[in-house]
Amino acid sequence: MTERTDLVDVPTAGDRPELSLTSVEAENAGGGCGCGGCGCGGAEAEAAPAVELAPDDLDVRTLAPAQRHQQIFARIAQLEPGEQLVLVNDHDPKPLRYQLDAEEPGQITWEYLAEGPEVWRVRIGRVPGHCC
Repeated sequence: MTERTDLVDVPTAGDRPELSLTSVEAENAGGGCGCGGCGCGGAEAEAAPAVELAPDDLDVRTLAPAQRHQQIFARIAQLEPGEQLVLVNDHDPKPLRYQLDAEEPGQITWEYLAEGPEVWRVRIGRVPGHCC
């Protein structure tokens, strides 16, 4: 076993500079991703375009999760061949698509009009010429 002969200066509490939140806040006043120029590029990023809703869109975002599928399936059941509706949701309704494909194979069309991150709009239709 070898013996260490070098010594390291360890600062004592009296040797350390005082840190206060005020001094840290002052240093970060131009950045810290507010974004006032911290270099992250956030100040230059464009905001996501707002999603415009039509008056007849089926917007389920304000409904309790338990009520959403009930409302959606009721509206889809009312669609005649060739008719469609636009569903508005706060998450990707992909599981709904899988369920519709399983219950009504080949009868439903699905087209994303907006894909998040806050709003999804999907045009859901009944295939033209297809009978119930």
